[in-house]
Amino acid sequence: MTNLSEAAPHRLLGLYDSPFVRRVAVTMQLYGIPFEHVSLSVFRQMDAMRPINPLFKVPMLTLPDGETLYESAYILDYLDELAFERGRAPLIPRQGAERRQVQQLMALATVATEKAVAIEYEHKRPRELLWAEWTDRLRGQMRQAFAMLEEKLVGDFLFGNRLTQADITTVSGIGFVRYVRPNEWADVASACLALSALADRLEASAAFKAVPIDQ
Repeated sequence: MTNLSEAAPHRLLGLYDSPFVRRVAVTMQLYGIPFEHVSLSVFRQMDAMRPINPLFKVPMLTLPDGETLYESAYILDYLDELAFERGRAPLIPRQGAERRQVQQLMALATVATEKAVAIEYEHKRPRELLWAEWTDRLRGQMRQAFAMLEEKLVGDFLFGNRLTQADITTVSGIGFVRYVRPNEWADVASACLALSALADRLEASAAFKAVPIDQ
């Protein structure tokens, strides 16, 4: 458990090896929102997790008033709202075409990430129960989503030449693939040089370094 502030009012539950937990943590770092990180695994620490989060669903964010939020997309919406109230520009535009475009880029990144997670879960099965055709389908979807993001990346960032949640979500997903399925990423990286460079650059930033994936 790591305290980022002596009086951290928010509590973020989940390990940083989850790309969805990590994108929330990186966003909170960028917004300067202090939080307490409750580092529990939904698999290895079920007894400790159960009284806190009987859904075994992460990330879970507990607000200062005790309200709990699930699902990283909804947590990000709350964080954007909080940042706007504090005079910060939200990482997801608040309305119009820009909002839709950033959200669609996030959707592509989410598809790639979810398929990578599914591949990892598939490989946790006993060898005799592995379904090769299903894994190939997941791999194809993951690679296609990353390829579509690669086409969109024509500058330093995915949208408007500025950092948005599309970049954070994408790099959090890439970080997951690199960490748990490095061979899968090696195949993707050769066709996604711009995405690889974006991931390297953001992983070296203070916000990402503050929430290393091996926590």
